[in-house]
This record gives sequence, structure tokens and C-alpha cells, in this order.
Amino acid sequence: MKTKYFVLSAILLFGVAVLTSCNINREKKVEDAKENVEQANQNLKVAEAEYEKEWQQFKSDAEVKINANQKSIDEFKAEIKTASKKFKAKYENEVTVLEQKNIELKKKISEYKYVGKDKWEEFKQEFNSDMDAVGKSLKDIFVKNN
Repeated sequence: MKTKYFVLSAILLFGVAVLTSCNINREKKVEDAKENVEQANQNLKVAEAEYEKEWQQFKSDAEVKINANQKSIDEFKAEIKTASKKFKAKYENEVTVLEQKNIELKKKISEYKYVGKDKWEEFKQEFNSDMDAVGKSLKDIFVKNN
């Protein structure tokens, strides 16, 4: 009989030990998961700060270029006013189109909302391409004019 109680006690102690060790592993997993979440949140905050810095720099640079384009357009419009009819007819429409594109770029940069890194990179590339096209067209007009 003593052997039965001894075996039963040993089994009971073994069962308690197994259950306790499972609970400890679960607690460790929960702690690890909490640490991972905290690290991910910190990484997200760093990434957001980097994006905000990059966005502000990009926006500032774009606005400088847009303003420079507008200044060139205004100067050319002033030249058109004092030029001959043939000159006016030739360049007035081109300048109007470039001015509209410049306005669209200004609107595009002011309305942009961050959606994700891929969309941001796509926006930057497209915007820079459009900006370069307007700048090149302005230079071409000045070269034709001279």
C-alpha cells in the first residue's frame, strides 16, 4: 500500500512540475513578445521621424524650385508684353502651359499625403521628373529666345 501512495505521490509531483514549467515558459514568451512590441514601436518612431525630416527637406527643395520656375515665367511674360506680335504668338501659349504645369506641381506637393514607403518613392520620382521637365522647357524657351 505504501508503494501505491509513493507511486501516486511521485506521479502527482511530476505532473505539478510539468505544469509549472509550462507556465514559466508561457510567461517568458509573453515577456519576449512585449519586448518585441516595444522594440517595434521604437523602430516605428525612428522611421517616422526620418520620413518627416526627409519629407520636409524634399518639400522645401521643391518649393524653392517651383518659386524659381515661377520667377522665370514671370520674367518671360514681361518680355512677351514688350515683344512683337510674332514673338508673342510664338511663346505666349508655351509660357501659359508651363505656368499651369508649375501651378499643378505646387498643388501636388501641398496635397501629398504619406501612404507608404513604396508610394513615397514613386511620388518622389514622378514629381522630380515633372519638375525637371518644366525646368528644361523653361531653359529651352530662353535658348530659343536668344
